[in-house]
Amino acid sequence: MVTPAIPPAAGGVGIAIATIKGAGGALSAMAKAISTMYRMGGAIDEYIDRHIAEMKQSENSTISRTGHVLEMAKLGFGIGYISSVIVMAAGQIILGNPLDAVITAGTAATLTNPIAMTCAAVGAILYGWQALSDAERNELLEKLSSGLQVGVELIKSVVGFIIAKTKEVLSSKNIEEIKRFISSAAGMFGRTLSDVTRKITDVVSDTVDSLKLKSGKTLDQTVAAVAGAAQSVTSAAGKVVRRTTKPQLTDAKQNKNKP
Repeated sequence: MVTPAIPPAAGGVGIAIATIKGAGGALSAMAKAISTMYRMGGAIDEYIDRHIAEMKQSENSTISRTGHVLEMAKLGFGIGYISSVIVMAAGQIILGNPLDAVITAGTAATLTNPIAMTCAAVGAILYGWQALSDAERNELLEKLSSGLQVGVELIKSVVGFIIAKTKEVLSSKNIEEIKRFISSAAGMFGRTLSDVTRKITDVVSDTVDSLKLKSGKTLDQTVAAVAGAAQSVTSAAGKVVRRTTKPQLTDAKQNKNKP
């Protein structure tokens, strides 16, 4: 595993630990929303440590390597759990989660696999950050800065670090597989993979995942789906096309034979 490079000092780092908890040591609004969604309990730092350890120990290489990326950011920036919270919050917003208290509580009630959600958040940053317009990116930065009470430059540094290290640590197969996590998580907020990536090629994946969602596929099943997937998106899409076109041809023949 690659040894994490120490990121350059970023604006807001010095005050991050003091401010993310807000006045009186209470968690900032957005950090509290993340804590609620993940059901972290009181010791958020201990939860993050356990969460990263579980990801690193996973037999699934996509999950394991994503855990290593989170750990690299945690050790590299030297600000404890704050870098992880920034990643989770930024990824959630890109996925379509406004991190509203009511929606967050509802998400927590259905979130049975936090690891899948974290992989989705990292994937959303990897694929979705650059897909945003400058105006959208600036708006997101301001929302994160206000909600987490940390500097914009710190957020930009953490996001840039995550994108660079994800590309470095994850294989091309891992990076492609992480789209499955994005798709499942975004679906919880009424969005699709292509809404996040804004790539025409991902519209096909949206069609396939829509059929899976209708058949009862949930976010926590994504881990098993990624680990045991035997077919590519292209192959799956081909089946969809055959299923949708065959009945039409049959109907056409029936109509032709009618008197």
